[in-house]
Amino acid sequence: MLVFLLGVKAVGKSKLTSELNKHLDGKIHEISYGDIMLEIGKEKKIITDREQIAKLPSKQQNEIRQAAAERIRKLADKEDFVFLNTHGYIYTMPHHTYLPGSPDSVVELLKPNFILLVEADPNSTIARRKMDLEKHGRKREIGSAKEVEEAAFFERIASVHISMKYACDIKVFDNTLAVAENTLEISKLSEMFKSFIK
Repeated sequence: MLVFLLGVKAVGKSKLTSELNKHLDGKIHEISYGDIMLEIGKEKKIITDREQIAKLPSKQQNEIRQAAAERIRKLADKEDFVFLNTHGYIYTMPHHTYLPGSPDSVVELLKPNFILLVEADPNSTIARRKMDLEKHGRKREIGSAKEVEEAAFFERIASVHISMKYACDIKVFDNTLAVAENTLEISKLSEMFKSFIK
């Protein structure tokens, strides 16, 4: 089973996956689309860190994204239950536009079975981005609440499009609260996924 894990940057997708894995006995295999793109970009000697991806020309981003999809397909085929941590749209830096992070050419190759759309209050997402910078030195755009809200809107558009075209369910999960404060909802979500993998 391949789950598309969608949401804006720093909405807490990886943290949520880690917590779900505790309930599911480690059965979720998480693949980061950005990490695979970085791997390919480094091989081509184009980029050295993830934040440089969004600064590449759109054509170059698309080429790396398609190559990453082919690599991800092979990785996903080796696992029973995969969460693909990715984005519906990417805010690109050259012209400050939105570029599809999950275009049809990619989704057709990967064929997701389910979409988990992770959302959070914009201020919560901004706080997490600042924490990433302060604690881990990860240089990513912080953005304003309005910009985060706009990006979240594009994630919803992408989710609906993928769902309509490939006939898969969407589950929207509010990840505003910290994991420790959201145990009940995470437990409910884990029970849903348990029913899928029995």
